[in-house]
Amino acid sequence: MNFLSLAKGFVGKEVEVLTPNDLVAGTLLSVGDTTLVLKVPPIIYGPQTDTALIPLQAVEFIRVVAL
Repeated sequence: MNFLSLAKGFVGKEVEVLTPNDLVAGTLLSVGDTTLVLKVPPIIYGPQTDTALIPLQAVEFIRVVAL
């Protein structure tokens, strides 16, 4: 089992994704070949979207918060 197939098993779950500069918490929507897509709470002074695209190269680890 590789990382992509493991991560795809957590689609729809609450996760925290650690990158070198940030910790992003939200619901894992999809896992692509190069990116993770998370639904995150809106950011006050951020973009007007509620999704975060995280490149797989930047992911240090994923923690499942709730099963």
